[in-house]
This record gives sequence, C-alpha cells and structure tokens, in this order.
Amino acid sequence: MKQLQTAFFYFISLFFATALLCLPANVSAQDVNLDNSWEYAWGDSAFNSDGVPLWTQQNSLADWQAIAFPADPPARGAHNNVWFRITLPQHVYRDPVFYASSIDLLAEVYLDGELIYKHGQLDQNGVGVFAGWPWHMITLPENFAGKTLYFRVYSNYINIGFWGERKLTERVDALKQIIEESLQGFIVAGVTIFIALMAAIFAMLKGQRRQFLNVCLFSLAAAGLVLGDIPAMKLIWDQPLLWNYIGAYAYFLLPIPMFMLLAEWLSDAGLEVRHFQWLWRAHFVFLLLAAIGSVFGLLHLTQLYPAFDGMFIVTLLLLVVFVLLVFNRVRLEQKLLILAYFGFCSVMMLDMAVAHNWISWSSVPVSSGALLFSVAIIGLSFNHYLSTQRRLAKLNISLESKVIERTEQLSIMVKQEALRANGLLFQQEKLEIVSDIIFELESCHTLEVGIEKIANNIEALCAPFSGVFSIAVTDEWRNVHSWGHAIDAPLPENTALIKLKFNNEQGVFPFRVVNQQGSVRYVALLQVQATDVLNGYPVAHFMKLLKRAVEKINITLANIALREELQRFSYEDELTGLKNRRFFSEVMGHEIASAEQNQEPLSLLICDIDYFKKFNDTYGHPAGDEALKTLASLLSHFFHEGDIVCRLGGEEFVVVMPRVTSEDCLRKAEQLRAAVEKTQIEYEGYLLENITISIGISSWPELISDPRQLFQQTDSALYQAKESGRNCIRITEK
Repeated sequence: MKQLQTAFFYFISLFFATALLCLPANVSAQDVNLDNSWEYAWGDSAFNSDGVPLWTQQNSLADWQAIAFPADPPARGAHNNVWFRITLPQHVYRDPVFYASSIDLLAEVYLDGELIYKHGQLDQNGVGVFAGWPWHMITLPENFAGKTLYFRVYSNYINIGFWGERKLTERVDALKQIIEESLQGFIVAGVTIFIALMAAIFAMLKGQRRQFLNVCLFSLAAAGLVLGDIPAMKLIWDQPLLWNYIGAYAYFLLPIPMFMLLAEWLSDAGLEVRHFQWLWRAHFVFLLLAAIGSVFGLLHLTQLYPAFDGMFIVTLLLLVVFVLLVFNRVRLEQKLLILAYFGFCSVMMLDMAVAHNWISWSSVPVSSGALLFSVAIIGLSFNHYLSTQRRLAKLNISLESKVIERTEQLSIMVKQEALRANGLLFQQEKLEIVSDIIFELESCHTLEVGIEKIANNIEALCAPFSGVFSIAVTDEWRNVHSWGHAIDAPLPENTALIKLKFNNEQGVFPFRVVNQQGSVRYVALLQVQATDVLNGYPVAHFMKLLKRAVEKINITLANIALREELQRFSYEDELTGLKNRRFFSEVMGHEIASAEQNQEPLSLLICDIDYFKKFNDTYGHPAGDEALKTLASLLSHFFHEGDIVCRLGGEEFVVVMPRVTSEDCLRKAEQLRAAVEKTQIEYEGYLLENITISIGISSWPELISDPRQLFQQTDSALYQAKESGRNCIRITEK
C-alpha cells in the first residue's frame, strides 16, 4: 500500500511538472550536444586513501586516447572497465545537468575528484551487477565550465559506454524532454491495454475466440514493451531494472502471438500452417528458460537480448521464405495483414540494429508500430460492432436533441404550457410502453415469440389512433391484430416486401431485421391512421415517435435474430446442414427419458461411408465433401416425421428413431443402403465412383435392456458391419 501511495504521489507530481514545463519560460538556455572532444582509457583507476580516483588527478597515470563517440573504444579485448572524460564547454545555465540517454552498463561520475553520480554499485575491483538501462541526469555545479567530467564505466555486455544522446542542458528542459518523449508512450500503452481488454471481452462474447485471445496477448505484450521503454516511468517509480525486465519479457513475448495470429489467418485460407507451430513454440521455450534463469540468477538481460535477437532474425527469415511461397494464394485482406506483420517486424529489426550499434543512433517508433499492428488486426473484427454502436449513438443523439428542443420550447411558449405538459406526459407514457416492449423482447429466444409479444402490446403504443398489425408469412402478409375504427390500409404486393420504407405521413412502419451481411428481412408491418385528435401533442410528432420506437424495437429484434442464428449454428453441421453431435447428445437423453416414461420403442441407426479416406485421396477433399452432402441428402429423404438425422463427425452419421421397432428400422436401413449404392456422385461435371455405407442398428427394449447402452451397442454393430466386408447391415444381438 505504501508503494502504491508513493507511486500515486510521483504521478501527481509528474502531472504538475508537465503543466509547469509546458508554460513558456522567459529565459531558455541552448542545449549543448557533447559529440566530440571525448577521451578514453582502458582499465580502472586506483584510489587514494580519501577514495579519490588517481586518474582524475594525474593525466600521466592513464593512457588517454581521443575518441569520436564515447562507446566501444577499439582494442577492447578482455577489458570490462573503461574511463571516459570530457572537458565541459563554457555555457551559462541556471540549473545545469549532464543528460545521457543510456550507459552500458554501470557508471560512476567524478568532477574535481568528487563522486557526483553513480548508477549501480561497483566493488573495489570495479565490478558490479546489472542495474538496468535508464536515462541519466547528472547535476553539475554552476561553475562547471572548463572542468573535466570523468566517467568510470563497467560492462560485461557486448557494448560498453554511452548510447544515444549526451548533452548539457537545463534540468527543467531535460525533464520537459523526458515528459514529451513519454507522452506518446503513455497514449500508446493506454490504447494497447484498451485494445487488449476489448479483445478479451470479444473472445468471451463472440466467435473466433482464439484470434481475439491472440490479439489480447499481443496487445498486452506491446503495452508492456511500451511501458518498459517510457522514460517518465523512472520519475513515477525509480526502479529502472524492474521497468527493463517488464519491457524485455514483453519484447520476448511478442513473437509468440504474432506467429500464432499469422497461422490463424493462413489456416483460414486453407493453407498448411504446421510450420508455424515450432516457430512460436521455440520462442515460448526461450521465454520460459529466460524466466527460470532470471528467477534463479543464472541469466541476465545483458545475456538474453543478443540471444533473442539472433533467434528472432533466424525465425523471421524462415517465416519470410514460407510466406512468399504462398503469398499469391491468399486473399487481399490476408495479404494486407501479412504486409502489416512484416512492416512491424521491419520496425523491430530497425530498433534491434540501433540497439546493437549496427547503424547510427536514432529514435525508432516501436511503440507506434505495435499500436498500428494491433489496430490493423482488430479493426476488421470490431468493424461490425463499432458500426452498430455508431448507429445506436446517432439514434440516442437524435432523440436527446429533440427532447432538448421541445424542453426549450416549453420555457418560451408560456401560453401553451398546459398543452405541452399534457403532450410530454403522453410522450412519456409511450416511451415507457416502448421500454416495456423492449424489456419483454430481451427475454425472447425466437423471433416468432418476439413478434407475438409486439402484437400483444402494439395497440397500447398506438392508442388512441386506429391501426393494423400484420406479420410476414412466407410470401404474403397476414393481418393478426387490428384496433379502433376500420382504416384503409391495403397490404403491399409480394414484390414490395423488400422495398418497404418508413412513411410517417401515411403511417407505415415496417419491422425488419438486418443481419451481419447487411441483408434486410421484413417480419411485420404496422399501419396507423390518425382517427382521433391528440390533446396538446401534434400528430406529426407522434408519428415520428412511433418511427423511433419501431427503430429501437428493430434493433432488439436484430439481436434476437442474431442469438437465434447463433443457436442454430451451434446445433447445425455447416457442411451438410444436418444437426451436429452436440445436438445429438442433448436430444438422445431427452428421447431416452421419453421412451422410458411412455414405454415406447426407441431405435438407433449409425452409418459410415466405406473407404472414405481412399475416396478423399483419389478425388480430393472437395469431392469428399460432395459425397458427404449427397449422403446427407439421402438421409434427409429417407428419414422424416419424427426421425432425427445428425452428423457425428467425419463420414459418420446417426439417426434417432423414436417409436420405431427393430424390424422397421432394419427395413429403412436396407432401403438406405441400396439407394446409396446406386447413387452416383457428381462433382464439377464429372461422375465419380459410387460410394457404399456400412450400417449398425439397435433397438430398445427388443434387443437391449438398458436404453442408455443404445449408442454403444449400435456402434459395436457398425464395427461388426465393417469387419464383415462393409456395404452391409448388422443388428445388435440379444
């Protein structure tokens, strides 16, 4: 709790510091970039009895050499210690500081023989433990000009010395730079965390769960990478090593969801993606070993970064080769996603090159690349959801604006106050009726039940006007409810079903459902005529109110239709249109209970296509799918009127036959077997070889005593049919 309070205090302080830094200053000192006049000396200085390094007192004790950039001097060999020095130029500052982007790895800073700053802890041998890669702001005295600033540096990393900027500046300007450089990071981190939360919610509520979870994992990793690199985090909580570990392990985690996402996209295109499995698994093993090594102190970030970068380059090259082989076979949308993927990888490679000093230092927008990549992935998935929310927002804004407009009119038109009060009361009553209708609709599971509830409440919504409520049945309209005076409300022709529009003047209000593909289906029609006079409420306004009410009800109907469609998909086999194994498992329990309660026979038939793997290998999987659909069509033709046909999976089908004896079941099975044997499979204009099926049947209570054994016994009978040469029927023995 104390750490949280401290962090909160730093955050508030940082906020006010940002505000102060953003105010214009009367005097602004010029930053001085220290890009030359540096010298270095390999090794480490001895110290006198007062703890003053001798190299800062006598030039002759060290072999000082000039260097253009104070990092990675030549002839390093086995040296892990180096000293850098620079004579500070003449310049006037109010609060001078030396600012450096980063130092590899540990450093002590001396001025006039006095230790004025240190990062990490060096022992008497000049050796220390890695303490992170933070920025450094070293306080200087006002009379620093002409003095020599010494840096004692230790690094067992591949690089040693400075990285990034080195300059003299005002403290307030350095803080302002840190905060300005951090603003984008805070925004990107916030957005990526929001994207992760949205993806997690969509993974729980919608389909494509694996893809949304991968997006969530990637966004969290991107947020961790950004947070670890935000300079201002050191101001909030001065634990640079912790932030470096957060950024590092988020960096190590990034390739895993990236490879998994790419595999998911390419698998949707029907491509083989098993090559991706070992790529993300290899990175997962690396992440696991790195975590274990860090916990037990066996590995440090200075060792992990080069290993990870090398591994990432190799896996990326392998990925590029494979993707190029299949690039022309994927859809445009997947090509764009692949290009976005490699665009982000290019940003990571550029950042890697800067980190290893392969190219000159510059700021690489890794956080922006991660954000753009996350947005590109999730944009398509959220497109429909966001468009729906925009339409709802527009409707709410429209309704609120009209309520405000009428409220303002009430304050101006005093003479009509009583009439308008009655009008508002009337409107409120109607809105409550609309709310009640929508509330009742939200508990409906089918459109049919929802339309029935609307029919029961529509008269109260339209009163005191007369009207007719009709529903769409097949290709015609059916009048199910009318009230008030008889009105002239001719129903539209069949051809007009797809052209109905709201018409306030004529009092025509269609109830329609728009699916995810944008197609419109009309389910009901409300026709209203103003046969009475409203007290204080214009008829035109009432018609608009009815229109908004119907539009809101239409949105609820669309949600009911979506739930109904999702329910249907969960029980329906996509290829054959038959019920699936999940439906079979639920209905079988129901039929067993019903058969036991009513003491009626219950039979079960399971059939399987013979040599179906050979058929697929010979003609291809699309032809195999055509064979499955042909068999499904025959099953639907032979079994109906209470029989339940389901696809168990693969080439296996099952038929539940309530109130059917074993004799009738056997007769039906033989008719089915013979019909399948004679049916030719036609695919792309060619006639393929005929297929045959093997069938197992069983019946309760004739053949077995426990109806819960029906499936097991029938499956055993099917196995016997397969063992008996196929294209035959076997029945469970008593």
